[in-house]
Amino acid sequence: MMRFLALIFSLTTGVSAFAQEDFNVAKINLSLSDQANAVVRISETSWEILSKSEAKRRERTVVTILNEQGEDEHAQLYVQYDKFTKIADISGNLYDATGKLVKKLRNADIEDYGYGIAGDDITDARIKVAGFGKKAYAYPYTIEYSYESRNRNMMFYPRWMPASDTETAVESAVYLIKTPAGFNFRYKEYNGAAAAGKSKDKDGADLYLWKLENRPAGNRRDSYPLPVMEASPMVLTAPAELELQEYKGNFNSWQDLSKFYYTLNAGRDVLPASTQAEIKNLVSNAKSDREKILLIYKWMQARSRYVSIQLGIGGWQTIDATAVANKGYGDCKGLTNLTLAALRYAGVTCYAALIRAGEEARIKADFPSSQFNHVIACAIAAKDTIWLECTSQTTPANFMGTFTGGRPALIVMPEGGKLVMTPDYKEHHNVRTRRTDIKLDANGDGQLSVQTSYTGLRQESRKSIMHSGNKDEQKKWLVNQINLPSLDLERFELSDGNGAEPSVIEKLSIKVRNCATKSGTRLFIKPNILSTYYELPGITERTTDFYLPPADYDFTDLDSVSYIIPDGFKPESTMPSATITSIFGSMESSAVYTKNTLLCARKLILKGGRYPASEYANWIAFLKKVRKADRAQAVFIEKVD
Repeated sequence: MMRFLALIFSLTTGVSAFAQEDFNVAKINLSLSDQANAVVRISETSWEILSKSEAKRRERTVVTILNEQGEDEHAQLYVQYDKFTKIADISGNLYDATGKLVKKLRNADIEDYGYGIAGDDITDARIKVAGFGKKAYAYPYTIEYSYESRNRNMMFYPRWMPASDTETAVESAVYLIKTPAGFNFRYKEYNGAAAAGKSKDKDGADLYLWKLENRPAGNRRDSYPLPVMEASPMVLTAPAELELQEYKGNFNSWQDLSKFYYTLNAGRDVLPASTQAEIKNLVSNAKSDREKILLIYKWMQARSRYVSIQLGIGGWQTIDATAVANKGYGDCKGLTNLTLAALRYAGVTCYAALIRAGEEARIKADFPSSQFNHVIACAIAAKDTIWLECTSQTTPANFMGTFTGGRPALIVMPEGGKLVMTPDYKEHHNVRTRRTDIKLDANGDGQLSVQTSYTGLRQESRKSIMHSGNKDEQKKWLVNQINLPSLDLERFELSDGNGAEPSVIEKLSIKVRNCATKSGTRLFIKPNILSTYYELPGITERTTDFYLPPADYDFTDLDSVSYIIPDGFKPESTMPSATITSIFGSMESSAVYTKNTLLCARKLILKGGRYPASEYANWIAFLKKVRKADRAQAVFIEKVD
């Protein structure tokens, strides 16, 4: 109880309750440090709500860094601030392996940057970065950071997740929220986080306390960990009601949050007269709303560029459409707002949509709160929904991909919107279709002519290098993707496909030494020569669910390979074939020899997602069967006259 009271005192006054703390690395339980890159020794977060419009935050973190990976994750402190957030009292200490203090953080160790990622970003948001330098101290060592902030943007309450990655262990972490008596806010625990302890302080204020102790890191050898948002104990918090400048609202439901965002941006979609005339002329011959949408989207892509603009109310309020139209640039809010303004002027029903962007990024749909970091456009054509990524100059209409696909988006409407799912991309969307023609010589060297079509998520990386890389960069990237030794990429071509769905066509001319293996009088030929071999995981048994990221494991591979066998050779063995079925997918492969030609076919389907631990042995067995089938060889022997 005394420790608990001291902790409350430390978090609400900024005074450390642990004056005699011992950060000797030897004190860490081996069960915590065994698989970890770092161990959070102490994490203290305090969120003191003063009113609907203001709060104070205090953070103190002590982390023992065990290796370079832990250093990359934890060595620096990042604190964002803007006109609504004031930072004070950043401090830090560095301790050696015995826990001896060896350095204190100086003002010179704290740098201050604009928050934009590019030189022409426009922002009043900034970030302070504190650190002691990289690789200046022998592992293991311990870093302590603390700071205080005063916040007047109450759209965002802190998210508490003391184990921010699967390879960090936690010795002790606490999260304290202090509110005026009877003040209402919202919270929800996830992934085994313990329920809040509730009490009152001496002044009658309400206290909510969450604790986490002695949580080990995940196994470093685990090839299929769950996403951290699904695995790490976490508490989400959010306002019930809030005030921000002249705006008032609440986040009790997604409908309420949608209303608030709409109110922030109402009246900012008026187009200048010159742009109205441009849009009118653009769609004058359009025969449907779908055609209008596609014309306006291409118009927007051709006349604008993305610039991060974080000004005003937490970066949530857009610059008006007139300014974006005149300047020709904007951020996701501004470009989406301009696109929506043009669509509405053309008579198309459309809405802004808030979304959590990034590969594997998701919100917790059961907890209405400010979990979004991006805005896209949603346009309605008859009974169809067409999604538009307005920050991209190359992304086709209605293609969301790994950045925004397959996740909830909040439609913004004046009366309040709702969560809807963006297009998802499953194994039948993410298809690679490859035709390979190979002419072998008697030594096993081969000349390959390869044509491949990539669709869905499979085309994203090639589309990116096609538009962003020069020829040398493209060639280097392609060589790294080809699973062959001793190759010479003589010619290549990347181009957009002609189908309704986005696709990339890749053409390669490759010379390969030892394309087939020559041993004495025999040639050993791999029918599936360009297939990717999946490595077997280091862990063969598990007790927790495992995860196959859909971006990597939801796909279909279709291969046809034709080998011209050199004169003087004949088959020595039967041709390899395989049929494999599983809940994880399927594989069919075959080879047929006729008229000096070896014809090979392969179809592999994989299905990603979350699977229970009870299926792990079946996954390993499936992988082994696929690997065996892919490594099977057709054997040819020289004819004897």
